[in-house]
Amino acid sequence: MAEFKEDPKPVVPLWLVSFGDMMTNALTFFILMVSLSSQKDHGLIAKGLGSFVVALKSHGLPGMMSEDEKIAIYNEFRVRFNLPPEEDPERRETMMNASDMELVRVAAAEALRPHDELFQPAVAAFEAGSSELGEASRRYLDRLADTLRPGKGQLLVLEGHALDDARAAMDHGRALARARAVREYLLKEHEFSADRVEARAWFVEVEPAGAGTRCVDARLMTPARTKN
Repeated sequence: MAEFKEDPKPVVPLWLVSFGDMMTNALTFFILMVSLSSQKDHGLIAKGLGSFVVALKSHGLPGMMSEDEKIAIYNEFRVRFNLPPEEDPERRETMMNASDMELVRVAAAEALRPHDELFQPAVAAFEAGSSELGEASRRYLDRLADTLRPGKGQLLVLEGHALDDARAAMDHGRALARARAVREYLLKEHEFSADRVEARAWFVEVEPAGAGTRCVDARLMTPARTKN
């Protein structure tokens, strides 16, 4: 009589456990960001959820999904929030842009707290369509460095603009890239403290496209003293 052998129990691969934990943490972090958001924008939430699903289905690789498939996923979540489908492709934002914009919104809300500031417009100028810091802007920053350097308790805010063409929409990614280029130059060449310099981007310009919308402004901010 043959000896009875019990079938081995299925074993879950270790990588699958780690992957499941990572996905759970990512989803939890996203829910936490939404719950702490100062602006409850259902459209932004739908974009975030849609981008999360797109990233999962495409494995985070470009070219794995067609534009029509991505649009269908985005619109599916918009319908769940009782929002109409967004037909204009130019108005859609990628997951990275949506998350960056929400972080900037939070930072802008923090900036509304009472403070004193020294405003320096156009500390760096850029060519249309470029976020590369030119030689003229480097020399100008060299002359301004001492007046821009934040002291104890101060914060230097660099605000990027990128409305290069009046016929096009504001390029938030390029605006932030320009502010970051100025920040990196000040950190590297003038040894500014990294935790005292922030790069931000404008969302809507108050003037038509021109030289003033292809630059980076600077604000040296000092918290106002509170009365006891």
